[in-house]
Amino acid sequence: METGISNTTSTNVELKDVIRNYTNHWKWFIFSVIVAVGLAYVYIRYAVPEYEIKAKIQLLEEQGGSSELSVFQDLGILSGSANMVEDEIQLINSRSNRIEAVKKLGLNIKITQLGNIKNSELYDDPPFKINFIASDSIIFNADYEFYIEPTSNTAFGFNELEDAPEKVFAFGKNIETPIGDIVLTPNMGNLSKFFGQKFHVAILPVSWVADAYQEKVLVSGGDQSNIVNLTLNDAIPSRGKHVLNALISAYNRNAIEDKKTIADRTSDFINERITNISSSLTDADQSAQEFKADRGITDIASEANINLNIGASTTQELQSANNQLNIAASMKDLVENQDGFEVLPSNIGLSDASIASTTARYNELALERKRLLKTANEKNPTIINLDQQLAGLKNNLQASLSSATNNLGLTVNSLSRQQSQINSRIYSVPKNERALRDITRQQQTTEGLYLYLLQKREESQIAYASATPKSKIIDNAYGSQLPVSPKIPLIYVASLLLGLMVPFTIIYAKDLLDNKVDNKLGLE
Repeated sequence: METGISNTTSTNVELKDVIRNYTNHWKWFIFSVIVAVGLAYVYIRYAVPEYEIKAKIQLLEEQGGSSELSVFQDLGILSGSANMVEDEIQLINSRSNRIEAVKKLGLNIKITQLGNIKNSELYDDPPFKINFIASDSIIFNADYEFYIEPTSNTAFGFNELEDAPEKVFAFGKNIETPIGDIVLTPNMGNLSKFFGQKFHVAILPVSWVADAYQEKVLVSGGDQSNIVNLTLNDAIPSRGKHVLNALISAYNRNAIEDKKTIADRTSDFINERITNISSSLTDADQSAQEFKADRGITDIASEANINLNIGASTTQELQSANNQLNIAASMKDLVENQDGFEVLPSNIGLSDASIASTTARYNELALERKRLLKTANEKNPTIINLDQQLAGLKNNLQASLSSATNNLGLTVNSLSRQQSQINSRIYSVPKNERALRDITRQQQTTEGLYLYLLQKREESQIAYASATPKSKIIDNAYGSQLPVSPKIPLIYVASLLLGLMVPFTIIYAKDLLDNKVDNKLGLE
């Protein structure tokens, strides 16, 4: 029992000594905390704060009456489908859209005000504006920097190196640079307050700036929702808002251009077919006129109505098969004679769903290739990859069209044989009526196709005129009131903990390495 009491007492004494060992150095703890919190304050004071910018859009599904894909929809070939949200997300933050936004906002030109400790980038209201004499293609690929120091409302210092001697130029005068002449014009509203201060101007390639925004811009959407959220952290809130709004604008504008391109190409194809069929219809009408004039026919009693009714359904099927065959043959000739990778007519009336899907995919890649060629050449790996995919799709499309043409040809031949059997019974009627019926059927077939294509041309033109964006803006870009970086409370808490841990660690390490006897307890 006495041993247990002794051990407890000894433990309490040891704990008190350990605590006393740390409390005796309370000044070091206070000093360490003050230093750590001071360093945290200095870091927060000179850190560049970033604000969270958000925007929200809703992806719109294609409306049957307004989409160019609705042409020939009455054949049952195409039905509307919901937007694939993941694909649209990739399109919104695509490199081409980011490059377009950078060009529109001039983000490849950065003006930074140099300070003794902290530099500040200017965006909204810089003291001067930079104008370029060289073409945009040169400026968009330039990598050049220089320094400007306004000295008055009419003059400024210019040098390419920060510590190099300055050359004095007047505002509005040409300055020779490796990227061509540039002209600086003052912003008289706020230039005077920047006299004597130095600015760093960096002109960067547009592609570099666009690639930098790939990681900054976060585009996300739900699996079961058409709502897409865009998020961007930026030190300048107005710039972040402009970037997100520009990305949304570029996405909608490209969607409208794609729809109009396909609608226009479809209309051109239909116009070509109308021209050919119009000639055939004229020949059929002329044949009927000449036949009646030569034989003095004005009205013939329909003695063969019963037999004709029996063959009506066969004639209708043959007419539909002929329409399909004519369209398939025309589409086949168009694909085989096409040079390069131009957009093809979309869903022109063929009953083969694989042809429609292949054509749609081909058009999508062709449009993407066309957009990329604005900023890259044909030797670009992305362009080469697209060319390979397009070539494969074209081969598949040719094979599908050849197969469809052969199958439709067999169908037409089969229906023609059936019709011939029916006509053999009709040929027992007077010769005039039989001949006139042949001419009339040719007229009806050609006229039906002609009227059908006229209707579809009008629908295609309506689709072109009424092309709408693919998204609806729910929330324009807006920024947070407080910065999201640096996280001030977290930094102060971490600095406080660090201020306590440093002296604690030093005292603990000192005691751990101390092998001397300092008191009675240590001797025992």
